Amino acid sequence: MLEKIYVYKVCGMKSLVKVGAIASLNLLCCSSFARAVDVKNNLDIQSNIYQQNVSQNTLSQNSIPANLKSRLQSSQTNTQFANFLPKDAPLVAIVDTTSENWRKAGNFQLFNTVWNGISFFIPPQFKNGYATDIKPWLGEQVAFAFLPKVGSSKVTVDSNFVSLVPVKDEAALQRFLSKLTANGRFNQRQYKGITILETKVGKSSKPGLSPQDSTLPPVPESPINKAAKPNSLNKPSLKVPPIKRPRTRKPTSLVIGVLPGHLAVGYSKQSIERVINTNQQKAATLAQNSQFQKTIKQPETGKPLFSMYQDPVGYITFAKDILKDPNLGLPPIDLDNILSSEQLKQYQSLGSFVMVQKEGIRFQVNAYPSPEYKENNLVNNIKTQTILSRMPAATYSAINGKNLNQRWKAISQILSSQKEFKNAFETFRKLIRINTGLDFDRDIMGWMDGEFALFMYPTKGGFFQAVKPSSDMGIGLAVETTNRTAAETTLNKLGDYIKSVSKGEMKVVKKSIKNQTVTSWDFDGDSEKSLLAYSWVDDNTLILTTGYGAIADLVPQPYLALPSAYNFNTATNSLPSPNSGYFYMNMGSLLSWVYGFVPKQYANNPFFNMFKQAIGSVYSISATTSSQVDREQSDFLIVLAPVRKKIK
Repeated sequence: MLEKIYVYKVCGMKSLVKVGAIASLNLLCCSSFARAVDVKNNLDIQSNIYQQNVSQNTLSQNSIPANLKSRLQSSQTNTQFANFLPKDAPLVAIVDTTSENWRKAGNFQLFNTVWNGISFFIPPQFKNGYATDIKPWLGEQVAFAFLPKVGSSKVTVDSNFVSLVPVKDEAALQRFLSKLTANGRFNQRQYKGITILETKVGKSSKPGLSPQDSTLPPVPESPINKAAKPNSLNKPSLKVPPIKRPRTRKPTSLVIGVLPGHLAVGYSKQSIERVINTNQQKAATLAQNSQFQKTIKQPETGKPLFSMYQDPVGYITFAKDILKDPNLGLPPIDLDNILSSEQLKQYQSLGSFVMVQKEGIRFQVNAYPSPEYKENNLVNNIKTQTILSRMPAATYSAINGKNLNQRWKAISQILSSQKEFKNAFETFRKLIRINTGLDFDRDIMGWMDGEFALFMYPTKGGFFQAVKPSSDMGIGLAVETTNRTAAETTLNKLGDYIKSVSKGEMKVVKKSIKNQTVTSWDFDGDSEKSLLAYSWVDDNTLILTTGYGAIADLVPQPYLALPSAYNFNTATNSLPSPNSGYFYMNMGSLLSWVYGFVPKQYANNPFFNMFKQAIGSVYSISATTSSQVDREQSDFLIVLAPVRKKIK
């Protein structure tokens, strides 16, 4: 079922990535309220504050209640914000704001490089403004949430998005709000005893052309035209259609609610008032949702930088509505073709986390099944993973697991539900059947019911070496089966087919490597031009590679096996075990291989070298899925190089 979760996460969520990214950047990175106050206005406000000698009690003079201090309390728990959200909130994201956690990420070269590049474009006023105005009162975690649909009301980002910012220092918050409201651009009012600040934040969220820019400037006359003979360069005139101005949005509101212990920030008064109502009317809140509490609890691997909770059924229902928001400018997306409601009901919740650990950055997704669909998924874990020993230590990239035939069925079922893939699958199966007489699902995939590994590795022989002598690459498949007879029947039929279509130029030859029988498809009987080779290294394990020279590095076993490689162990030791298999990519050796194909003229290209420096700080990428007693878990680890010390 995790294959379905992957498709859901990628396809079902991609429409809201844009929304979440924009909201997070606007509300967090740009000093939380930079959407309301741009750089120039920030400078103007601060200048006016100091010139007018505004005191700390300015806010109370502007009708903010005097009992603010008694209502603002520091966040006591990681999920205190959940007391302001309805129980059925479909999506909640939490960003850690503590310096200590982000400082750990800064110990890695990749983050250091990226931050240096980003900080170059951040005006000093933003950096200084955050440090002096926001950091003193900002709590440990900022929550971003989408509120569920109410009745027949329309679902939009403006009306359904809200962020909850924890407050740890009321006095510092007062000073910040005083500066924010000093220019008089915020309207202040009371709603059920809660102060609400509201302002407009611009006429458009999309770039527009001013009237004077709506026409093209005149093109200066060329001296070449003056020197040319009359009529020698005359061309038919082309009618240039008028340039359409981009669609602009109406001014957007920024609304701030001063809640007990939190600020609620949204783009409409409706979202802020709903948060206030949820808290004051003693309605069922997200904090009372036991599934939320279980899903969002801190992972064993450490405090996350980012966390996200999703109710799959509620989220997809919500997503269908919000995709209709014209302000998003997204193309129509039919989510019903991705996952059916029956498939969604199989899961109660999804929890996602991003964490820093000593090796690098860890991503984790937990899927909690509904009670009626809960099965003993522990059988999906592979206890021994003996297939790993069939791959060489220097493997560029690999993926291994169990029951390749079942995985193929699950993936093909999901993709076949998509119109654009269904016809392609049917055509592919038909071509295999017509040309070879084999049923792809039954005769080729059907007997692959044990452990398997598909991998790319360095080798000096094989098919790719014959095509390009400097390729130094081979592709291998190691697979276990309980039906060797069916496997051999399929291989023999494929051998007969390749001999037939090549009109006898391709020979199927049996050879021996270190007393190990190898079958090779040789062009003109030359093993150096071998297209494919395979060997049974034990009664139930088949090794198949791209040519005779490539398989010579693998039979009867590799000189050094993958489990003995330091890089592989670093990439996988912290991942759950037992599990259902690994994805592994050795970035160092893989990039060295890729750079061999890069044209020499890029050697001195500063942008290419900058890219090499950044990507070169990634040692490896690994992933796995595992079944736990109460959930299905996916883990993804990027092993990173530490910050490089400057040479004095």
